[in-house]
Amino acid sequence: MASGTDRMMMAKALRVLADEARSRRAGLPFESSERQFYLGVEAATAAVLHPEAQDAKPMDWLDREPTAFRNGYLSTTAEIAAVTSGPAVPVRLRLPVPARLPPGASGGT
Repeated sequence: MASGTDRMMMAKALRVLADEARSRRAGLPFESSERQFYLGVEAATAAVLHPEAQDAKPMDWLDREPTAFRNGYLSTTAEIAAVTSGPAVPVRLRLPVPARLPPGASGGT
């Protein structure tokens, strides 16, 4: 992914993915692990779009986040890494879906 056009296409795909995650979490309860998951998805897209902001975070910042947030962040970064290592730039990125937690599990730290 070297050309300016490729970078612009990837940036657009990342913004669309962040918008989809934001829309998905909009109706979820504040304490919901699913909401935390989609916050992690948004954070992962922001980390790629604005890598300079990552420099201001402590090295262990992700460890301090709830499990569901980490799952959303890590699944998204893995997906981004997979598609950027391929020969073509994706027009759209797949919105990850959180794994179902057992009843009573909060998905917190």
